[in-house]
Amino acid sequence: MKYLLVPLLIIGMFASFIAALLAMLFFTGTVQTPEELQKLIEDKPSDTTRVVEEFANRSDELDQLLETASQYNSSYEAEIKRTKELQDSLLSEQLKITAQTRASDSLNQILGKGADSTLKLRQEENLKSLATYFNKIKAADAAEILQQTSELSDTMVAQVMKKLLPAQVAKIMGNMEPAFAARIAKLMQEL
Repeated sequence: MKYLLVPLLIIGMFASFIAALLAMLFFTGTVQTPEELQKLIEDKPSDTTRVVEEFANRSDELDQLLETASQYNSSYEAEIKRTKELQDSLLSEQLKITAQTRASDSLNQILGKGADSTLKLRQEENLKSLATYFNKIKAADAAEILQQTSELSDTMVAQVMKKLLPAQVAKIMGNMEPAFAARIAKLMQEL
């Protein structure tokens, strides 16, 4: 019995292969009727590479797709090249702007130093004129004016005192409150 099953199995596989082959021939449109199938089996066709029309035009479509893809690829590469040129141009402009900004900053610093030096010169002239006035008034009056902390800062007082004649400084400090005179003397030493 078991020897009988093996040939039956082989015959069944062969029959299912034949059925699948026939189904494929009808499905793909290679044959339309049983008569065409019989003719295909009995006669050898002259064109063994015969393909259904639906599949025959595929190479033309693929050629068109390949040409379209090639066009897209060339336009893509052109856009990449243009983008690269724009990036290089942008980088160049950024470098120019950075250089101009640095030049502007250095020019502003130079102008700022010039303005600072002009301001310092004016302050120096004002301090000299104040010192001239304080050299001419009485030491007691000068001490009273200079101790007005609501009007003059300690730094300003020390700067004015440095411009005075040494004898006048001694007289004015002698008329100041000792704590205030000590603060001013310390500031004068630091200036």
